[in-house]
Amino acid sequence: MKQKISEFDKWYEQYVDELFSYGMAFGIEKEYVLDVIHDIFLHLYESADKIEITDNPKFYLLRSLKNRIISFKQKSSNLLSLDDNVDYDFQIKVDALALMEDEEERLAYEEQLESLFGLLTNKQREVVYLHFMQELGYQEIAEILHITPKSVRKIIYRALERMQDGVAPLWLVFIFLVE
Repeated sequence: MKQKISEFDKWYEQYVDELFSYGMAFGIEKEYVLDVIHDIFLHLYESADKIEITDNPKFYLLRSLKNRIISFKQKSSNLLSLDDNVDYDFQIKVDALALMEDEEERLAYEEQLESLFGLLTNKQREVVYLHFMQELGYQEIAEILHITPKSVRKIIYRALERMQDGVAPLWLVFIFLVE
């Protein structure tokens, strides 16, 4: 059991920033996102002898975070349904600071990227974020969003097509940032 807890500590160090970024993209207050992340890890510690996560801990953590955020959105919207049809605004925060030293150029690229992401629907933004920025596979994204892997591929295809049609030169900037 101590080995598992040590593993959870490593996961926290490794994934806390990515979890925070994903949680913030749902438009939730910073403090709530941090609370949810800590609750997830508290649950892991308390249930260490019952939980088996062998394949991809990042996927497990992202899925847990999304499920808790959806539950929060349902409660705050007074929804009685347990389905995943909660409407939420998914916003990708662009931060190209690490890539560019020139402040004006960096701000221009951030603005262009935000307008590029603005061409996408909330679901397309979330799928693009999970696939390109969190590097999750189609199956993992499908499980998080409760859709089929085929639907994930279709959403990515349509999102890329929409970005390509919308602002062609920005497409290159997006590819540069995710690599």
